Amino acid sequence: MAIEEARAAASAPWHPSFRSISGDLAGGFAAALIAIPQAMSLGLLAFAALGPEYASAGVVAGLVASVAGNLVAAAVPAARCQILTARASTTVVFAALIAVLVEHPLLQTAQGPAIPQVLTLAFMVLFLAGVLQIIFGLTGVGRAIKFVPYPVIAGFMNGIALIILVSQVGPALGMEAGRSLAEVLSDLGAIQPASILVTVAVVTTVFVTPRVTRRISPMLCGLIVGVTLHYGAALLLFVPVGPVVGPLPPFDFQPHEMSHMFDFAWNEDMGLWLRVLLPHALLLAAVASLDGLLASVIGDAVTHGQHDSRRVLTGQGAANALGAAFGAIPTVASAHTRIANYLGGGRSPLSTLSHAVFVLAAMAVLGPLVAAVPVAALAGLMIYIGFTLVDRWTRDLARRLREEGHRGELILNLAIVAAVALSLLLLNMIMAFALGLAAAIVLLLVKLSGSPVARTLDGSVRSSLKVRSPDARAVLRPLAKQIRILELQGELFFGTADRLQAQVESVPESARFLILDFRRVNQIDATGARVLEVIGHLAARRRMTVALSEVREDEPRGRYLRALGIAAVIRPELWFPDLDRALEWAEDRLLERERFEDAPEIAPRELPLFSGLSEEEMATIAGVLERHELGHGDVVFNEGDEGDRLFVIARGAVSIKVQLGGETARARRLATFTPGVFFGEMSLLEGQRRSADAFAKGERVVLYSLSARHFAGLVQQHPRLGLKIYQAMTRELVARLRVTTGALRALE
Repeated sequence: MAIEEARAAASAPWHPSFRSISGDLAGGFAAALIAIPQAMSLGLLAFAALGPEYASAGVVAGLVASVAGNLVAAAVPAARCQILTARASTTVVFAALIAVLVEHPLLQTAQGPAIPQVLTLAFMVLFLAGVLQIIFGLTGVGRAIKFVPYPVIAGFMNGIALIILVSQVGPALGMEAGRSLAEVLSDLGAIQPASILVTVAVVTTVFVTPRVTRRISPMLCGLIVGVTLHYGAALLLFVPVGPVVGPLPPFDFQPHEMSHMFDFAWNEDMGLWLRVLLPHALLLAAVASLDGLLASVIGDAVTHGQHDSRRVLTGQGAANALGAAFGAIPTVASAHTRIANYLGGGRSPLSTLSHAVFVLAAMAVLGPLVAAVPVAALAGLMIYIGFTLVDRWTRDLARRLREEGHRGELILNLAIVAAVALSLLLLNMIMAFALGLAAAIVLLLVKLSGSPVARTLDGSVRSSLKVRSPDARAVLRPLAKQIRILELQGELFFGTADRLQAQVESVPESARFLILDFRRVNQIDATGARVLEVIGHLAARRRMTVALSEVREDEPRGRYLRALGIAAVIRPELWFPDLDRALEWAEDRLLERERFEDAPEIAPRELPLFSGLSEEEMATIAGVLERHELGHGDVVFNEGDEGDRLFVIARGAVSIKVQLGGETARARRLATFTPGVFFGEMSLLEGQRRSADAFAKGERVVLYSLSARHFAGLVQQHPRLGLKIYQAMTRELVARLRVTTGALRALE
């Protein structure tokens, strides 16, 4: 069935019928055609360190893993059409464990390593890994696996691919499985050219088959081609060929390994062994969990299902614990066998059960045929698996190196991938994981440890939104450099705290106010908070006042800083909700120091808008002006009101705000106007409705207004007077535009 047809038939509740049962049987069989050759190859890899005499036992262990795993998967379904099989990622971990145990001094005898004890300990690790996976699933700890940096995961995948490719050099050359690369290179006279031909033919067939047809398993096609070439070369060409799997050992489906594990548990050295086994069990559980969850996500996209991550982990754990009792290699949720099951017609746990039955039947009925499979053919399948495991993200990074930009970042990530992969190949799993994780953490700290100060500005570059009278601006202009703004960014933690302190220490001695802007700060740790305390003390010694912007007492950041004692050094009244309010406060303090005070009430004649008028012209204007007295918070106008007049402030201030949308109604201040400043002129000139709200600010606010009707009549009857007012308005608007331009440049 094509993918489109399978998707069209998806996801209705399963009801037993001849069609549904036949579909489940067909899906289980299709998945078995993929899983059987893969399980045989991976079983051979898992037991490679034990020598060629254990090759057939490895094949059986791989097949048993598929049987035990899918019996559990059918009983505890975690996703639609879920199939558990042996996977290269966990098999390499298991193979590395066996290799370590084979070389362990406590397992050496006069005849060599004690293989039964090696296997018992290996299956004990698998059992412990299964228990850990169950714990991961039940407690949700498995979610922590997502915090493993992806370069480390990619390094593992590439390292596993390297291990597989290197381990198959000997079998591909016609030698027994289990030989190291050094042993292979030292015995080149034992190369069998026919085996090389078989391996190359298998790899080629597996890669080409999907381009010809998707109805037949590529791995099964490759295996058939390999077997045919192997025996054809032996019978027709009379050339030497490589070894075959050999007779499968009898399997009576009894949990013998469980009894062996119980017996070994009473060993007096068990405490010592646990220190050896537990790290490997934790690593195996982590790799299996990560691989299984990723495969489940991929499978969901095709099967239109939704996996349960907790049940995926508990099911895998139970399957591995059960498989260990019967001497199986690790089993993991598989994406491609699950997809094959679904596309073959599988829809229910019956398809998973039928898959286990088909594999079991193959073990019972096809034993002689399995025994005759050439090792070189299985090597070809493993080489194909190795190539498919090379991480695509790594390949993409390597291709992007030829492009411009961020090459340093790409090289550092590729270096972590390479370090993990080579450590996996040359050292061991635990060392590779530790090295990769340490390198990723160091890289993260280096990236985060850049300067926490994005920019340093002063009050002459970035001023507040408070629109002041020309006299106030003239007084403030030479003083503005006494205000210093440090725009912080990223994380303020132990890696950046010292740099922030150094930046504050470099602030000129002439600065009287220091504003730390937290708008772009993501996180603050205890060290970052501690450096704020140090900065507060440093500023006090220099008679400099520190203010914080984007910090509120009633929000998490403010509560956190108060809990760490910052309020005792930088008082909460110096914590402002935004940079504009902090700047306005600092500017007001500078004006107070200069003893600059706006007049209690400015007479109309002294307002800057009318300063260039003659006595006669002023008398004309005074006749059309309207006086308004308001208290604090009184509304001057609301958004949407008719824009029919211009206002001039004679006393107090007016705040202009705009309402923001969203679930919680909030207002943002656009500007604050002070005595001598006019506002509302745009609505007057354009005849449009008000675009914002205006509120009185101060105990007693005095405004003068000029209505649109009176202004139009004034311009018509006294054009020279109208021109003077237009010129005064233009000069003021140009001055405001310069301030706005400076503020915009500061925001770049």
